[in-house]
Amino acid sequence: MNDTMKIIVMATLTAAFAPALADDAPSAQPVKTPKQQMDECMAQQRAAHNGMTEKAMRKACHNQIDSMQNHPSVPASPKGTPQN
Repeated sequence: MNDTMKIIVMATLTAAFAPALADDAPSAQPVKTPKQQMDECMAQQRAAHNGMTEKAMRKACHNQIDSMQNHPSVPASPKGTPQN
């Protein structure tokens, strides 16, 4: 009976503390290719500005992607300019 109690206690402690021992490091977002970034940006531009020309959308997306590469901590607005 003593061995059974030890097993039950150990199993309970293991189950209780297993999540605390798990790797809690934040996972980095996967790196997107420039094409994927442009495709996502173009989709956002189409949804936000349905009257905008394709050329204007591409320019705004190009500016937004450049802004994110030069200043990754500063979020860019949908128009492609950094927000303050």
